[in-house]
Amino acid sequence: AKRMRGQLLAPILSLSARRAVVDGVPRMGAALGATRAPHVLGDLTVYRNHFFSSEEAQDNVALVVTNSPTVNEDVASVRDEGDSVFARAWRASRMRVCADGAANRLFDGLGTQSLRATHVPDLIAGDLDSIRDDVRAYYERLGARIYRDRDEDHHDLDKCLSQLLPVQDRWIQEGTRSMTIIVLGSFGGRLDQEMANLNMLFRWRSFGRILLLSSDSTAMLLRPGRHEIHPDLSFESRGCGLIPLGTPCRSVTTSGLRWNLGAQELAFGGLVSSSNEIVDDVVHIETDSELLWTTTLRMSTAL
Repeated sequence: AKRMRGQLLAPILSLSARRAVVDGVPRMGAALGATRAPHVLGDLTVYRNHFFSSEEAQDNVALVVTNSPTVNEDVASVRDEGDSVFARAWRASRMRVCADGAANRLFDGLGTQSLRATHVPDLIAGDLDSIRDDVRAYYERLGARIYRDRDEDHHDLDKCLSQLLPVQDRWIQEGTRSMTIIVLGSFGGRLDQEMANLNMLFRWRSFGRILLLSSDSTAMLLRPGRHEIHPDLSFESRGCGLIPLGTPCRSVTTSGLRWNLGAQELAFGGLVSSSNEIVDDVVHIETDSELLWTTTLRMSTAL
């Protein structure tokens, strides 16, 4: 079934009733350095996506651009001064990272020296088997740090995330919340690489959250527990989905959706709540297992 018409639920317990967590970090009752999202039912994790509409960098947001062919067109749209997923993600981020050959796509897509000079990544990381010599030399000259990791058991996104861990530690020491990482170019290319990107959501639990992003969609992993999601409806459309990736979810309860769930099971081979719709400004989700939350962007050609 693509959609689930469930009973409309009363709002989940108020924020004051239980310990709250914002982007994976406790809002109260926990140490500042606690960067892991809660795994205990009863914790409430709050996610706000309004940084996509910000005109300036957010103090806890980092961007990783992947070496995906889907990145090319979105980067190139900056030349026409058009609004784009890339432009919003770049503008919202305090630190920008290219995964190996993504530096080529950034360099080629921007096209002009003036745009290249204002879009210099802070870090280029990976095994560096894809980045061209001229691109590497250009960005090194403008101050980008180059990190090479020859480990063949981990792909370039993995290597970029490992380099962001000490950055997150430094930001937290400065008084910033744990890091939100936007991964641009996560979908739309090879299926095996898309699955590898999704696997990063399960592997990396030390950040506030990782948000996978393409020109069509966002995706993030919800841990077992209670979640309050504030979508940016000027950037995201109302189209959404709840995907039980990894293991079945025996009990999922929602409010704020057109087809809500009331302690119902989601599983491949059974019900998957795709093609659902956001109807309120805030969405509440309670799940007993890890659950993928996806939204479709207003800019998407798939709408």
